[in-house]
Amino acid sequence: MANIVEVREMSDEKLAEKIEDAREELFNLRFQKAFAQLDNHARLKAVRREVAQLESVLSMRKLAVEVAAAEPAIAQAITGVNWQANAHFDYQDSGWQVVFRNEDGNKLASALVDLNKKRPRSRAERAKKGQPQFVTSIDIVE
Repeated sequence: MANIVEVREMSDEKLAEKIEDAREELFNLRFQKAFAQLDNHARLKAVRREVAQLESVLSMRKLAVEVAAAEPAIAQAITGVNWQANAHFDYQDSGWQVVFRNEDGNKLASALVDLNKKRPRSRAERAKKGQPQFVTSIDIVE
């Protein structure tokens, strides 16, 4: 299994392929366990962890795109345009860098999204503090 830095640098297609391969391996390991042919029981845990890690990176990318697209300034810039978004983790800024492009490949906007901010748990906390601001910086191309 690749470390988290390598996983975050993979494309969405490569991640989906890795998830499919890991799930297939997990399926085969479960069958081996059922027929008492499994040699390495620790491999089950490792493969389950690998699947969870890959899925969490994929879902964090999607969440970063959704959060950035919901930002009013970016929503205004991308309205009425067919767009695609690409998100990658920026270790220097410790957040997801989301870039919105139109169908010609021209950059429409970009945002830095920090999904690690603490979210309020109860209704009282949400009413008192409000929702945290996940988008830390925005760059709109005119």
